[in-house]
Amino acid sequence: MPDIELPFTHPELVDALEVIMNREGFDTLEQAAEFVLAQSVREGIKRITGKGRALYAIKGKKTTCV
Repeated sequence: MPDIELPFTHPELVDALEVIMNREGFDTLEQAAEFVLAQSVREGIKRITGKGRALYAIKGKKTTCV
């Protein structure tokens, strides 16, 4: 699931992620961190647009913005 690494984390952040990991049933801290990030993005989008939006990976050619 996660494509992120947490090479350095503050001890309080690790404690908070462990609580989320146990509560939500994740196997790793990275999964918990990805969950927290996705929830934050969803809530931000809902505040801006007033509606919930689906989050999904976009697949296809990678292009650069110029």
